[in-house]
Amino acid sequence: MVFAKQQFFKHSFKAIGLIMLLALSSSVFALAQLAGSKSAYQYDNQQMLTPAPKGYSAFYIDHVGRHGSRYISKAKYEDIAYSVLILAEKNNQLTPAGKALITQVAAIKQLNNKHYGELTDLGRNDIALISKRMLANNPTVFKGQKIEVLSSTSSRAKQTAQIFMQAFQALYPDIEIATQPEDQQFLLRFFNYAPAYDEYKKSGLVKQALTSLEHDPKTIEISRTVGKKIFTDAFLSQLNEGISINDKSPIKTEDFVIALFQLYQELLALPSQVLVDNHLDFDDYFSVDDNAWLNTVVTAKNYLQIGPAWDANGIQIKIAAPLLWDMLTSADKAIENGHIDANLRFAHAETVSPLATLLEIEGAATVAASIFDYPNVWRADKIVPMGANIQLIFYRSEQANQPILVKVLLNEREVHLPISTVNYPYYRWDEVKQFYTDKLNKLGLMQNQNMMKMLQNLQ
Repeated sequence: MVFAKQQFFKHSFKAIGLIMLLALSSSVFALAQLAGSKSAYQYDNQQMLTPAPKGYSAFYIDHVGRHGSRYISKAKYEDIAYSVLILAEKNNQLTPAGKALITQVAAIKQLNNKHYGELTDLGRNDIALISKRMLANNPTVFKGQKIEVLSSTSSRAKQTAQIFMQAFQALYPDIEIATQPEDQQFLLRFFNYAPAYDEYKKSGLVKQALTSLEHDPKTIEISRTVGKKIFTDAFLSQLNEGISINDKSPIKTEDFVIALFQLYQELLALPSQVLVDNHLDFDDYFSVDDNAWLNTVVTAKNYLQIGPAWDANGIQIKIAAPLLWDMLTSADKAIENGHIDANLRFAHAETVSPLATLLEIEGAATVAASIFDYPNVWRADKIVPMGANIQLIFYRSEQANQPILVKVLLNEREVHLPISTVNYPYYRWDEVKQFYTDKLNKLGLMQNQNMMKMLQNLQ
């Protein structure tokens, strides 16, 4: 009886916490949906930024951002879900909830058709707002001087850069925008240029960790509970053993439910009105506990491949070194010549997350005791949601011989660095630069190296 009460209170407090999170969300879901790196960008209009120290004003920004919310990038998960639902429908083995679900999945396929990977209206709006807030919060930075812009070759990253710059061009029609050439893509897509990293992603160690979650008894149990809502007992019994469709690898219940949950997460990329208009609501299929566990399962890939994993200085993090070197160099140039307002870079979660970990931004570099515990120390939705960004804002004193200060924002929130300061969130730039230079050197990464060769030779 005591245990039952403890469990009741445990789940009650968990549900209350999720409901409180929902109050801050623009989602129409009845439950607070956990979506890892697929989470829509969240900005709290009530959050306050710490004023600059007396006599200091911002003069330069070094920025790295992820593209905004997008349509599902590939049809993989909707194809798995839809093909199983269609097979069950043909054999009259869908429950009423299953029949409602197949209608929703068909609507999702129609919405995604010809838009895979493109920004959604929600994504475009979020990026525009981030840009406008950067301008509004830093009036002394943007003086109509040079802004250097570098985008990944991805169309959604390029579009994100274009949307971001609209506010700047409206304010300064003649502003100089220098776009760096595509042959410097290794600065943003470093994950494509390091053979050792590619080997790491495909390694048995990573696969085994992911499999341990996907095949965990709790995953199986939840999958069968969800499946029971959708399919008849006879069909679910077959699916538990595995069903081959179109001569492809057998699909089991857990494969179907994980695919369905991935679609559930992807719904957060769409504006609320689109969800309402198309009657898209998966809440009835997943409980609060289901949501939390399945998010742990599907987001583990992010933690292992672009997060701290087993080593916060591992190959999956060291690959961001060329970008960090470039940021250090760019900042020094801006300090010296005073003719550039900002360096703005637009890329992907695979860019922002390793950089955040390499910088040891709070919440981004803690290694979990086990793969099952990582959500307690690392949250993809807090570090790399859609539209994620890291901003280094530099401040100069009106008095001579005073140090340059820098403040770091992660998703427009002030964050701690692993460096001492008497004036948080402001740090002395000379100390910040020295800390990261020393760190990279200890990792065997020197600034005078050819950056492409650095990536190719990383271990």
